[in-house]
Amino acid sequence: MTYEFRKVSFTKETPRSVSLQELNDEAEYGKWELARTRISESGMRTVWLRRKIMPLTLSS
Repeated sequence: MTYEFRKVSFTKETPRSVSLQELNDEAEYGKWELARTRISESGMRTVWLRRKIMPLTLSS
């Protein structure tokens, strides 16, 4: 299965509710799912999202 990835970063000052709402919107409307989360020493939250790449089927 092949996936498409997208990286989203949030600063330390970004409220958790705002970042959660943005990720929820991406999941609901863009069909993205959480692949990985990383919190750096500076407090920056980096999230990797993924979604399946659907192959096109040509009908004759």
